[in-house]
Order: sequence, then C-alpha cells, then structure tokens
Amino acid sequence: MEKALHRQRILLQHLQPSSSQTSDSPAISASICSAGEAAGYHRKPAFDDDVVIVAAYRTAICKAKRGGFKDTLADDLLAPVLKAVIEKTRLNPSEVGDIVVGTVLAPGSTRAMECRMAAFYAGFPETVPLRTVNRQCSSGLQAVADVATAIKAGLYDIGIAAGLESMTVNSISVVGQVNPKVEIFTQARDCLLPMGITSENVAQRFGVTRQEQDLAAVESHRRAAAATASGKFKDEIIPVNTKIVDPKTGVEKRVTISVDDGIRPNTTIADLAKLKPAFKKDGTTTAGNASQVSDGAGAVLLMKRSLAVQKGLPILGVFRSFSAVGVDPSVMGIGPAVAIPAAVKSAGLQIDDINLFEINEVLVPIIAANIMVN
Repeated sequence: MEKALHRQRILLQHLQPSSSQTSDSPAISASICSAGEAAGYHRKPAFDDDVVIVAAYRTAICKAKRGGFKDTLADDLLAPVLKAVIEKTRLNPSEVGDIVVGTVLAPGSTRAMECRMAAFYAGFPETVPLRTVNRQCSSGLQAVADVATAIKAGLYDIGIAAGLESMTVNSISVVGQVNPKVEIFTQARDCLLPMGITSENVAQRFGVTRQEQDLAAVESHRRAAAATASGKFKDEIIPVNTKIVDPKTGVEKRVTISVDDGIRPNTTIADLAKLKPAFKKDGTTTAGNASQVSDGAGAVLLMKRSLAVQKGLPILGVFRSFSAVGVDPSVMGIGPAVAIPAAVKSAGLQIDDINLFEINEVLVPIIAANIMVN
C-alpha cells in the first residue's frame, strides 16, 4: 500500500504545473554558480515549462493492399488528421511553429513533399514549416520527442507531431545496391535481416514459445474488439472519405472509413495453432501472431502548458522524458526492454511507478521510448 501511495504521489506531481524550486533545494545564485546569476538556469514558475499534449487524432488503421485504404494515397491519409487538429481545437494554424512527421518506407524526399502537400490540403499556410523524421518503427515517437524538445528549448510554443505510413504503396524492402563489406561485419549484415527472422531470433534466444505468442495475439484482438465495441476509439478516429477500387472491374466505390479493419474478434488459440510458421520452417512467428502491415496516419498537438490553459484546451498528457537506445540488430525486438528503463530513469521515476506500458514493434536495432504522464 505504501508503495502504491508513493507511486500515486509521484504521478500526481508530474501532472501538476512545475514549481520554480522545492523548499529543500537551494536557489541558483552567484554564490553557488561561478558564472553568476545571469548564467544560472532559473526554472520558470507554474505553466511556463511543461510541454503538454492537448489533442490526438488518427485515421482508422487498415490492412495494407486489401483494407479500407488500399486505394488511398499517403497525403490523403495525413491531411484529414492534420485538419482535425485545427478544426477540433479551433487552433489558428499560423500559430504552429513546426509539423514533424514520422514516416519510414517511402523515399525521404518524396514523402516529405507528400506531407507538405497534406498540410496545404488541411489548411495550413505556407509560413508553417514541415519535415519528416525516420527512426524506423519508432518514427512517430521520435516526431513527438522532436516537437516537445523544440518547445522546451523555446524554439516555438506550439507544434504538431504526426505519423504516416502507406504500406500498400511502399513495401518493406532493401532498395539499391548493398555494400559487400557487410559480409565481414556481422552486426552490419544483421541490419539487413527481415523482421520475421529477428522475431525468431528473439523467441529462440529468450525462450518465447509459440503458445505464448498465440495467447498474446488472442488477448490483443479481444481487447481491441472490446474497445471498439464500447466506443473507446470513437473520439480519436477521424473518418476518411475515400474510394475503394474493385481489382477485377476497376469500378470505384466511394466509402467512409472510420473503423480499424484488422481486428479479428473471433480469433481463438485453436485457429492460430493451425497456422504454419511464416518466416522459418520450425519457427514460432505466424501470420496470426505477428503484426499486420498497415495503412494509416495520426497526429498530436503539443504546446506549453501556459498556452493550453490560456486557450482552454484539455491537458491529455505531460511530456516528461525520451530515450533512444541501440541493441543488437539480430534481436532488435528487445529494444523496449532497454529503452523503457532509460526513459523511466530520465523522468525521475522507477519501473514500479508505471501502471501501464504501451510497447510498439521495432524495425531496426534502435528503439525510442517516451514517458508521458496522463
């Protein structure tokens, strides 16, 4: 009970505005800072320092190549969520200091242009800059960290972090010539391993059984189905008006996509047990317990706490910490086990202080972890 109360006190402190100093901490002054008072860092009073998330919207997440967004271009995925940020918060788009979009598979310059096009579709003026960032499967987290860090540094007061992927259009593949030198550097060569093989490596090295993976998959689908049925995703999903083309006839049908189409509520252990390994003959990773390839986009609005209060916007979370840590590329899936403790420590917390972890799949031997309190 004492530990639970301690954890609650810490988390509540994170949700409170930052104070200038604690009663038992000395003030920064010339007597303790050789550079003098002018160079000392004075934490500003309440509301000025915290970076908060005030809005978060996404499209539905759809199966690549055969789901609801199979005929929707990437910029048409991003534009609706960017527009929703403006409309639902009544934000003046010219106030946004930067838009940072995490994205992986498309060529960098091409995707950057598509994202800028999406910003114009959404109603942002030419004065609002945009860039993309690629840290593989944690690119969206990196975008959030980049925006939060810029706000913290005083570069601007309001920013948008987004994520976008169209795996229908851009598949996972090595493009171009591979340097033959990788053959004499084991870890460099392992950077080219398919995700499915690295999954098998993790299972073998750390004793993760097929049954454990199947059980996790069934529970994941069950929870997602229950959340959908109860309307928990209703407010965050932005309906997208788009088209679906019949592959046989070429006939276009106008549709509105507003529900994730990869959830299989009737999945059972018996069903999954029938599936063959997808990447290795005697492996444990199957089409049923691996993540699907998907199309979708999302965006969050971050700003200084003082502005959020001034604008009357809800504080959904407080950005506290970020950490990116490298691991062996042959078992890149263990990244969260290394990055999360680093991010928790950076936030001044202990692992036991965290009630809920959201762990995203990783694609390369680097994983980023954000700590946000809500």
